[in-house]
Amino acid sequence: MSVHERQMMEASLSPDEQHRVFFGHARKEILFVTRIYEFGGAERHLIDLIRRMREPGLQLSILCIGTDCYSERLSPDLGVRVIKREGMPGSVWGWVRLFRAAQPDVVVFIYSWNGIFPWIASVGAWLAGIRRRFSIQHLILPGSTKPGSIRRVVRRMFGHVKGRIAANLFYATVCVSHELENSLVRDFGFPAKKMRVIHNGVSLSEFVPLESNGVGIRAKLRLRPDEFMLVCAARLSEQKGIDILIQAVARVVRDGVCCKCVIVGDGPLRAQLVEQARGMGLSGHVFFEGFQEDVRPYLQASSAFVLTSHSEGLPLAILEAMACGLPCIVTDVGGNAEAITHQVDGLVVPPGSVDAVADAISYLATHPHERAQMSRMARVRACHAFDIESSMAQIKRVILG
Repeated sequence: MSVHERQMMEASLSPDEQHRVFFGHARKEILFVTRIYEFGGAERHLIDLIRRMREPGLQLSILCIGTDCYSERLSPDLGVRVIKREGMPGSVWGWVRLFRAAQPDVVVFIYSWNGIFPWIASVGAWLAGIRRRFSIQHLILPGSTKPGSIRRVVRRMFGHVKGRIAANLFYATVCVSHELENSLVRDFGFPAKKMRVIHNGVSLSEFVPLESNGVGIRAKLRLRPDEFMLVCAARLSEQKGIDILIQAVARVVRDGVCCKCVIVGDGPLRAQLVEQARGMGLSGHVFFEGFQEDVRPYLQASSAFVLTSHSEGLPLAILEAMACGLPCIVTDVGGNAEAITHQVDGLVVPPGSVDAVADAISYLATHPHERAQMSRMARVRACHAFDIESSMAQIKRVILG
């Protein structure tokens, strides 16, 4: 074959066929399936992963069921295809048709919480002939503690059976904390042999202690450089327990301890929480700053971080605060205590306890030497255990095999 004939043949090939000619194998299509109500930790985690999966032979696609929060945050240079869909298929055959149309080699379900996809989604991927099926699990939402009817109990039991079937169809399930893994195995029947724990990570070059970067925030809020400033970065939802934090700050202020609390985030309870703070006389002590695309200036301006959640997986907010050198007050739920060691790099308190949170805030506010030591240890712990490059490399190895 002449050079000209070879060039003509190559020009007639599709991009995938050209890839086989040059690299000896077909391009691998990886489809991430997400269901989005709003932009949060699971979505940020996926963006971080995709940015690190760009390499020859990989075509990455995101199936967005609901809101598309990815297109505006991913550079076109990454070549990621975003497929938008308003709602989920209503039957297993609808899922089969969806996956056959996309024709991925690998499918990865992103579970921002444990019940976000129906069991038939993974069954559909299996029936569509996708050999490598994965899930990344971020959170288990607590069930209702109210006594239910026999019908509700049976429905919940049947739901667990269906969830167990779906979980067994995954090649592997990645959990962001050991506590999350334990709960999925113990309470939901996930197969232990298919579970992989890979902690979330944080960019240690982007999130750094830098007091000068927070000067503007303190000036904006009219806080002195030496004032104790507490920051909470969280969605304003029931799960995050912000009402507990506000009550705790009220008690601290009432006890005569200087404390200013900045809440970064938005959500359905914002108006209710603002009214709660105002009603407790905290207008000059609690500041609602809304959603911020970049929370670093707030972390770098603060003296400590707090998160009073009722349930968690392993929040990125805690890891980012640690990387910025902040001692953290966290509730003992999910993977929080896997990140924070009590009285070493922060304080771990029981969930739902106003007094425990208030005592922890008062301790950090009135013990500057111990707070400084915890600050140093928080940064060391983040660097040692939660480097994003390491965690993303581990997930890549699981998905790509």
